[in-house]
Amino acid sequence: MKVNEREYWVEDEGEGEVLVLLHGFTGRTSTFDSITSRFENSYRFLKVDLPGHGKTGAIGVVTMERFCRDLKAMLDQLGLEKVSLLGYSLGGRTALSFAMLYPEYVIRLILESASPGLPTTEEQLSRQAKDKGLSEKLMEEGIESFVNLWESLPLFETQQFLPDDVAKTLREERLSQTAEGLSESLLGMGTGHQPSWWDQLPSLKCPVLLVTGEEDEKFQRINKDMAEHFSQAAHRVVKGAGHTVHLENPGIFAKIVDGFMIK
Repeated sequence: MKVNEREYWVEDEGEGEVLVLLHGFTGRTSTFDSITSRFENSYRFLKVDLPGHGKTGAIGVVTMERFCRDLKAMLDQLGLEKVSLLGYSLGGRTALSFAMLYPEYVIRLILESASPGLPTTEEQLSRQAKDKGLSEKLMEEGIESFVNLWESLPLFETQQFLPDDVAKTLREERLSQTAEGLSESLLGMGTGHQPSWWDQLPSLKCPVLLVTGEEDEKFQRINKDMAEHFSQAAHRVVKGAGHTVHLENPGIFAKIVDGFMIK
């Protein structure tokens, strides 16, 4: 789809209430394939490859606010006045940003292992510097070296227990990206570059579901705090899972999401 002079890869499939699916950093539209087939209810899935990722690829440095404006334009083109959103990690920060900027479009919000950004300017600047370093590393050393580094992060430690076929698919997904695209994503939509929504969370009136893994202590803590800021939010912690709940326990994740969608 072409919106605001940029082209995005969008997949539109199924029938029912519209659920926009937004993947994480190094992901693509297929990220949620492990759960979409497990829902008991029917949905119309709208999947978008985020800037720098998948078939959207490198389209220049796109800020969080600019992408949200583009997503609004996509929904307008499709004649969709209200949707629910599900986002994982980067996709979760994006879904939340969209809901904060265009609340009139959002029925429900499902955030998996996500955050509202960093609360202080000092933390934002520190993260921007870190992401700039990662961006440079990507461009200098290439995608495989970066993926090896990314997979070694403590955040993804529990992924070593994924079934072999799931782990293989996940690595292929990461290696299918381009250094230029991921570099642009870090510089445009990285955690340090996006707005901090902490102070504005109470203003969001739609129902919010927060999902984190029991083994992901950092995001479990962040989401516990987030839940207290929203006017109506539920926080579900999935036992035995880490940061990527939808891969580590897809059956439970799908059941939780499905239950929230039909309330």
